[in-house]
Amino acid sequence: MAWRRRSTSVTPMLALVALAAAAAATCAAAWGNYGESKFTVTGSVLCQDCTKNWNAYAYNAKPVPGSSVGITCLDKKTGRTVYHATDRTDGKGVFNLEVPYAVGGADLDPSDCLVRLASSGDQGCAVFTDFNGGKTGERPSRPSRLGPGIVAYAAGPFYFTLAQCDLKDDSCY
Repeated sequence: MAWRRRSTSVTPMLALVALAAAAAATCAAAWGNYGESKFTVTGSVLCQDCTKNWNAYAYNAKPVPGSSVGITCLDKKTGRTVYHATDRTDGKGVFNLEVPYAVGGADLDPSDCLVRLASSGDQGCAVFTDFNGGKTGERPSRPSRLGPGIVAYAAGPFYFTLAQCDLKDDSCY
């Protein structure tokens, strides 16, 4: 029995390849934002009191309601700031920053954003610290919660401290 090669049209095959490539690109884009239009960065702002004993200082920080936390996001292509927002902490010192995945034609990636303290809600505890990047900023990198309609990243907790706890750079420890 002799094998015969069947004549096939190239056009349907190319159309199938193009369709598969488009589907793969759509899935890849959706995977980056998990199919959602926005993400949330949540965390807390606390006050550490160095006048207390070590355990109280390290483990019993108090929430600072009314503090302001900001987020700044850059466009990966141009390196320019394309989004900035702030949120005030609630009565438990918790903030929730909602950020769109796309702004003005720029696609935002949470790892291109910087979350940091902006102001304290307690004037008695208003010295910025850099624990968890509160002063210099923290980049959200991995979702802490995924579900239908929510992609959440954690930041912080961020800390303020009392004026008497602020050590100058030339202080002895």
